[in-house]
Amino acid sequence: MPDVIILWDSPLFFEHMFQEYGISSTVAAPASLNSPHLPPAKLLVVPTGFTYPEHAAVSNALADEKIQKKIFNFVENGGALLMFSPLKEVSTCSACRVPAVTSLTRFGLDAEYVQTDILLSRSSPLTGDSDSVYCDGYFQNIGGNFSVIEKDDDGKPVHIAADFGKGKIILSTIHEFLSKTYFESLLSGSKVKL
Repeated sequence: MPDVIILWDSPLFFEHMFQEYGISSTVAAPASLNSPHLPPAKLLVVPTGFTYPEHAAVSNALADEKIQKKIFNFVENGGALLMFSPLKEVSTCSACRVPAVTSLTRFGLDAEYVQTDILLSRSSPLTGDSDSVYCDGYFQNIGGNFSVIEKDDDGKPVHIAADFGKGKIILSTIHEFLSKTYFESLLSGSKVKL
């Protein structure tokens, strides 16, 4: 039985990362969230890239009301939901384009994501030791349930979280691999059925 379910619609490098970390995981296609046969888990990871077109199947599944209800029930009963933007190609000219603003309300989340390239000139608790960390945006108009965990060097939120029932919802624009220590901190609870 996996500790982590990764929501994705094709083979994914994430499985290898979890294997290296010694954390059991499985990949589930978005349509499988309507299945009663998914195993219980502690963490649902959604590497959405926050609605980039190449991630349309995942984004569209998350916008489905039945799937949202299942995910929120999972979190309310003690699971953790982590949505973040891993390894998106970093533009060399973020100033050359107008940042796209995406409302996350279609996913049942009270915040907006603003796409832009950000370089944190320090390490992040999410990624462990490094000289700098890339993010592919920040959050704005954050609802009252979310608290800001980490900001960029200009004070814009790049990592937010909200307690929800017995569980937690975490959103981050960091697009690098998150550290083993950070994932382990999200796996302290019991396994919950999706």
